Amino acid sequence: MASQTNKPEGKETPKGEPKPKNKKGIRNPLLYAGTILLLVIVIIAFVFIPSMGSSSAGSIPDFGSWNGKPIQYRPDSYFANQVSQINEYLRQQGLPEQNFQMYAYQVWRIAFQSTAIRTALIDTVARSGFRVTEKGLDEAMTQLAQFQDNGKFSLDKYNQIPKATLLSLRNSTRDDLYVKRYYEDLYSVAPSTAEIQFVADMAKPQRTIVYTSIPLSDFPDTEVVAWGKNNSDLFRTIGISRITITSSESDTKKILQQVKDNKLSFEDAAKSHSKDAYADKGGDAGKVVYYIFEEGFANKADAAKVAALKKDEISDVYKVGENAWAFFKINSPIAEPDFTDPATMNEVRAYIKEKEKGTMESWAMAKATSLVTSTKAEDFKKIVQDAKLPIKEAGPMFVNLNTPTFYAYGQQIPLLQSSWTNNDPALADAESSESFMTQVFSLPLNTISKPLVVGDYVVVFFVKEEKQATDDDVAMTKFAYPYFQQQALDTQTRDTILKSKKFKDDFNKAFLALYKVGGTASSTTTTQQSQNQSTQGSGQDTQQNQSTTTTQQPEKK
Repeated sequence: MASQTNKPEGKETPKGEPKPKNKKGIRNPLLYAGTILLLVIVIIAFVFIPSMGSSSAGSIPDFGSWNGKPIQYRPDSYFANQVSQINEYLRQQGLPEQNFQMYAYQVWRIAFQSTAIRTALIDTVARSGFRVTEKGLDEAMTQLAQFQDNGKFSLDKYNQIPKATLLSLRNSTRDDLYVKRYYEDLYSVAPSTAEIQFVADMAKPQRTIVYTSIPLSDFPDTEVVAWGKNNSDLFRTIGISRITITSSESDTKKILQQVKDNKLSFEDAAKSHSKDAYADKGGDAGKVVYYIFEEGFANKADAAKVAALKKDEISDVYKVGENAWAFFKINSPIAEPDFTDPATMNEVRAYIKEKEKGTMESWAMAKATSLVTSTKAEDFKKIVQDAKLPIKEAGPMFVNLNTPTFYAYGQQIPLLQSSWTNNDPALADAESSESFMTQVFSLPLNTISKPLVVGDYVVVFFVKEEKQATDDDVAMTKFAYPYFQQQALDTQTRDTILKSKKFKDDFNKAFLALYKVGGTASSTTTTQQSQNQSTQGSGQDTQQNQSTTTTQQPEKK
């Protein structure tokens, strides 16, 4: 429910308050298993592209289109201005000059999306039949800052502007009026007094609970062993070496044949040709747990074929990922797991937590259910003490599902102001749990609840007391709701446009073409190849991790 979108042009900020800035960090880790994927991150110096001549810019393909209308980059265009404004915003935030290029892709992407949204709004308003008259456009031109002198329109300043620039200003101002009209219509109906009061009243019933919790991490070793034995095939180990090739299947088979003909040792072939994390070790991947080994194959049945081989045998070529093929040498045959080994126990427990969490939840729910032999609050303390579990209190809390926020004053501000400070990991996910919130506010006072899964815990509680907040307590919510509503509408508008079938996104293709143009014209253009490999067994011989940060700013008016 939080809104962190660029503020589209034409939107009116509620009176009496500054226009909020907007910035958002996004982490986008890209994980690829079974192959090396060279992530070519195109880095472009910001000062270069906007200064390109028309002939260079003309060679750049369209970045996309809206309803058939191309979205293009041209010097002095809205797109170019957005790139420039976002760069300037980064400077104002104190980003060191040497780091600017690292944000190029994200900055251009944000600028492109802002341009796409603007194009869509203009098209939508134009299709509705709205038109800007020449008189209305003239009046809007007289309000532009570059023509003002002591707060009044200056004809002298106007006449000093080149004709081509004036024409460009008229076109952009006309577009501004279309966008402004869109948002005037969108916000023409402000939230009613009754609607604002309804939202504020959500925070009035406040309840305090007394609770205990059973962490899923208490899942006993005996249960881990039992589950592991019932699924022992997953935890077998096999010692292997591998050679991974990313050029083609036929190239992989040629290298395999050289190894089989003793023209090249397996170890030398790995060092010379393999494209995975084990190449420098002659392909030696060590001992691998079978379920990890199996996950690295495009076809899991191929893993079983390799595992059936004897010591020193070499496998056929198998597909292990997109554009990746591998063959294997058996260093030690597949072995059954030893459930007395702490390392095996840790492996099983980690597997259950990641892939079979329901097993842990079922165990904790059964334990909690066996403890709750009464529904009366007066019995709760004895029940919990007998089970040697902690008794805690939390609240007062109110219905604040997913903690809705809005962005203003340079920070995220909660719509509903909570006085409850939650420092207990057992309730870390409470406000995002609909079942928990439903139980808290529907359960009769002094009645023990059913056990509930809340994040990595099972929680049992009773409602100790309920009180009603005053109008003063919810005054901030009444004040904040119009902001929240506008940002929610912004988000809905943005998402509707960017997910529309009318929107065609060719950004990556155009951006790469832009890089090729820039590569011959600027010495500051660089290409970074990221190969962050991690070894998680032969099934995941490479794990690419790329973290990118996107900094957003609202479009300047």
